[in-house]
Amino acid sequence: MIIMEKTCGSYKCDVMRKGKLIGYMDGVNLIQWFVKNKYRYTGTFSRFVTNDPDDFQSGIDIDIVFSNKRIIIKDATIEWIKSENQNGTFHAAKIESYELV
Repeated sequence: MIIMEKTCGSYKCDVMRKGKLIGYMDGVNLIQWFVKNKYRYTGTFSRFVTNDPDDFQSGIDIDIVFSNKRIIIKDATIEWIKSENQNGTFHAAKIESYELV
């Protein structure tokens, strides 16, 4: 059984890689699925802008920070990017919340 449970989105999210800020994403949407007794997270973005062109590629592992909702999408992998600074998709391993200090 497949159940779509929750969705959330943000106009602008920070993108981290190995604990370092590498850029930002615009128009991020996330869907939480429940499939075969396990949660799955997939999402889309409308634009991905990086500071270093080497970080702009499919297959990289990143963390996406929803600063307006205090959520971090951990261990996200970019599956597909249309072209430079364009839209694409990702899937993630888990979601965590955080507190501002």
